Amino acid sequence: MSRDDVVVQRPEDIRVVLPVFHTWSACAGSATSYVLRRICYRAGTLAPGIQEFTFHELTTQMDGATLERVHGWFQGRVSLLHEMGYRLQCRRVCTPTPAILDWVREGRGHRGAMLPTAFKKMHPKAGQVRKDVPHETEGHAVGITVDRLDDKGDEQLVMIDPWPGDEPSAADRGPVSRALEPAHRDRGFHALVFYWVGWS
Repeated sequence: MSRDDVVVQRPEDIRVVLPVFHTWSACAGSATSYVLRRICYRAGTLAPGIQEFTFHELTTQMDGATLERVHGWFQGRVSLLHEMGYRLQCRRVCTPTPAILDWVREGRGHRGAMLPTAFKKMHPKAGQVRKDVPHETEGHAVGITVDRLDDKGDEQLVMIDPWPGDEPSAADRGPVSRALEPAHRDRGFHALVFYWVGWS
């Protein structure tokens, strides 16, 4: 075997499917946790283990219930993240949904966003199947990242929904919903955008 016979493996050749933590009380944090881990994976630095405990904090109501709490968590952890080799940064924005989607798409996996949304606009049929789960959640949010929904498909914008409701077709990962823009508008177009520092 010669060196010419060896095929260099690219980061995109390895398929890692990150779990989505389902929660109705910490949607913003759960969506952010997924987006941050996905950016770290794309940058080649995701190391499950001790670091996962840091990202898991976001899935609690204390740190992940609202955009404000997630932003506060990030401001308090940014130095620790950098010490662990996660060169992540965050900005709070008030930007129309299409502009955020374009910005994330242009980042080719090194950018992501968490958008607070109106749950009833995202899931108008929620509550018709099960009555014992919350269907009116003030803290509902979704994450936007670049990923593959199909192992053989192209990368595309993917929406992460930690509380997709109880409809039979509900999914926690999928293409960006047409309901996203009106649901995001209902929350004043506020969002947190995340990006890997040093990528251009």
